[in-house]
Amino acid sequence: MSPRSVLLLQLLACASARTSPRLKLSLIDIIQAQCKFTSTEEYSTTLRDGSTIYVGGKEILYEINLGKPCILHKLPKDDEAKKKCQEKKLGHCDNVIMVLQKFNSTHLLLCGTNAWKPKCWLFFDKKFDSMINGRSRPLGNGVCPFTPKHGFASLVEDERLYSVAPLYEKGEGKLLRGYKKSSTAQWLLSIDNWLQDPHFVGMSAMDDQVFMFFREKYLPTNLDIDPWISRIARVCKDDLGGSSQRLQSKWATFLKARLLCNIPADHVHFNTIQNVFVARSKNSDARVYGIFSSNWNGTAICSYSMEDINKVFGTSKFKGFAEAIPDPRPGTCGTDTQNLRDKVLNVVENHPEMKTDVHPIGNHPLVMDMEKVFQLIVVDSVVAVNGKVSRVLFLTMDDGKIQKVLEVEQSVFTISELTVLEEQAPILSMSLDSETEFLYVTTTKEVIQIPVAHCEKYNTTCEDCVMTRDPYCAWNTVEKKCVRTANNSNRHLIQDVEHGDNKRCPQEKASYHSGSREGGMTKSELRLEGNGPVYLSCPKQSHHADYSWTVDNNVVMTCSSNEDNCLLFIQDLSDVNGVRYVCNSNERGHQQLHMSYALEGSAPSIHLSSYSVAVYSALMTAAALVLH
Repeated sequence: MSPRSVLLLQLLACASARTSPRLKLSLIDIIQAQCKFTSTEEYSTTLRDGSTIYVGGKEILYEINLGKPCILHKLPKDDEAKKKCQEKKLGHCDNVIMVLQKFNSTHLLLCGTNAWKPKCWLFFDKKFDSMINGRSRPLGNGVCPFTPKHGFASLVEDERLYSVAPLYEKGEGKLLRGYKKSSTAQWLLSIDNWLQDPHFVGMSAMDDQVFMFFREKYLPTNLDIDPWISRIARVCKDDLGGSSQRLQSKWATFLKARLLCNIPADHVHFNTIQNVFVARSKNSDARVYGIFSSNWNGTAICSYSMEDINKVFGTSKFKGFAEAIPDPRPGTCGTDTQNLRDKVLNVVENHPEMKTDVHPIGNHPLVMDMEKVFQLIVVDSVVAVNGKVSRVLFLTMDDGKIQKVLEVEQSVFTISELTVLEEQAPILSMSLDSETEFLYVTTTKEVIQIPVAHCEKYNTTCEDCVMTRDPYCAWNTVEKKCVRTANNSNRHLIQDVEHGDNKRCPQEKASYHSGSREGGMTKSELRLEGNGPVYLSCPKQSHHADYSWTVDNNVVMTCSSNEDNCLLFIQDLSDVNGVRYVCNSNERGHQQLHMSYALEGSAPSIHLSSYSVAVYSALMTAAALVLH
């Protein structure tokens, strides 16, 4: 292994340790499926329109209104295309919806693979109408891929369709296309040399521009170097193409820049963008969040300021162009692109790349992890009790779990790792409704609704609630429980999102975690009688706390396992007759007592209470061999 890869692994290990989830929670008990699919949908695409969710699947469009049965809309059949596909044995001969966009206030735009003959429809009032392009042909080729395995991206903004999809069956011919019926130049295209084998991961409209996020290949001389470069590109919404002499029917405002996600001092780069989310803000602090991977393994999250991005496009020199920049500056929005001077269009045609790269906020990744592979990201802005705005990142992982990460002033804190699926499976899409505070997750089998606030999971004590640092939740000193801030006024609420300082909580008499003392005992104390080997188990509440065992309030013993339980192995109960073992935790000075066991050895058998989590006899002997 090269020194650089060793360095990266060390960095990722440190970062992973710093951002490991504090809590591991299962939300399965509070989640209900909103729609079960009629068949397995491996390549579904999702659109949320207010309280309605549309999912495009195989030959079908699902319409989901929460709390009501799913409505199924079957796509028009094309038996001839399906027959030819089957005769050629091409595979994927179904019509899979790949493009699903809101076309205007009343219509949806859908495009499907249509058995290797891509086609688009407008959907309104439960009817599908073929969408015709400017040449009186069905729209589809170059807009939707031939097969679900081909990469593509699409966006509809002001009834103009922006798309990147293969023009040819083998996946070649990816151009940035723009189509608008009412435009004098109905089709606008990119030039071949602007994009080098691109793989687009998203598009987003912002103000008077449309931004595109993708990676493209270049050919490094050193084979150890990652062959991918991540990019951000943009065009103006009012782009009508160039003049009759140059860039006619081509984008006249296309510009692109390199999107860096790296640790410059250590020469560590995450070059391959995988997913992107644009977080808009009313105070103009809009940001772009991207998931990046490295060829040395590991994934990272980098964030970018839209102000910085616009500054690069507005002030950078053009790569490979040494002359004075003409006026108006190439790529400027709000110009009549069809009447631009040749000097301006020449720069766009031959030198669209910015010389200055776009760097992440803080010049380093927000999150890095070498064990978890992040796949999808959505970001919410939350106003805390003190009025400050923080951001919460929801990151899906390759095992189908979701990490909930707090971002405060360029520092991150992983609040929890959420189990949301009964069976481990990939999450295909995820969308966020900030107003109702729900996440919507699509798998191959169903759509589920997940609350972003689950304060009842932190309801044990004020300290537990505050140290969680969940901006959706705060401790109510009157009700004495952890509550959603959205449902409460700021009176009687305790919260510390920035630091999780539990000293803000009222000082109360210490008690055992699961109960109060009764006659010298606690409700959580368990009696064990008998002989032979036994494991004492103490389920971990916080994975940021240090757990240990005390014997008769004296000897301190460490855990046998550091995963979800703090275990202590007792070789023989008969050797510890009349001894009390107590499980303790310490998290940043906050001490808690969790479990207490009273052991009585030398009896003929072992007696455990009905709710005991101790495991014993032959099973524990086998476990001892595994864990030691």
